[in-house]
Amino acid sequence: MHSLDHPLYCLTSDYAKPSHAVQVDQMAKAGVKIIQVRSKISLSSLHFDQLKISISNARALGACVIINDHYTLCESLGADGVHLGRHDSLPTECKFEPKRDTIVGHTVHSLDDAQYVKSSGFCHYVGIGPFRHSSTKPDLKASLSVQDISSLISFLSPTPCFLIGGLSLGDFSLLAKTGAKGICVCSGISSTHDFGSHLANYTAESMKYYGQTS
Repeated sequence: MHSLDHPLYCLTSDYAKPSHAVQVDQMAKAGVKIIQVRSKISLSSLHFDQLKISISNARALGACVIINDHYTLCESLGADGVHLGRHDSLPTECKFEPKRDTIVGHTVHSLDDAQYVKSSGFCHYVGIGPFRHSSTKPDLKASLSVQDISSLISFLSPTPCFLIGGLSLGDFSLLAKTGAKGICVCSGISSTHDFGSHLANYTAESMKYYGQTS
């Protein structure tokens, strides 16, 4: 299984101009080691052939690639795992048994979510938040304090936890304050008209924190 030890976790976006395949390429070449292909629109828009090649190339560069929601696509796309949201069923509940080395991640917004995830015994990491309002999930309100997040991370230990929701370059400092493994970033890696323009800054900053969390 690929490592989830890196403090920077980047997500592709339906709203970026490049295809998801190109976004994966740029992230991996910039040194991002945890990448999620996140699409909430028709799967036909993902250009499977190109995406499969990009995922293969990213893995060759040492990146771990996660598919959002659609765990049945992990094998066909050659990805490392799947990330499930609060309304998604765990694979076992859908009578689907992923391979032993398939990574399963889950989103946690509350103690109830955390209890559900922990009791399942089926998650390799979690995303906790939103920490702030996020343009990628405008329907979710940021309601967790630093103390709330720290408590959830302590409860979920030793499962690695990544902070989600409106995070920026300066938020790596939250790792020491909360005990999180890393931060998840989507819109923050790009300027308005230039996808990935801030990737180099994020990867450089993340290396200052690599290995500092348990």
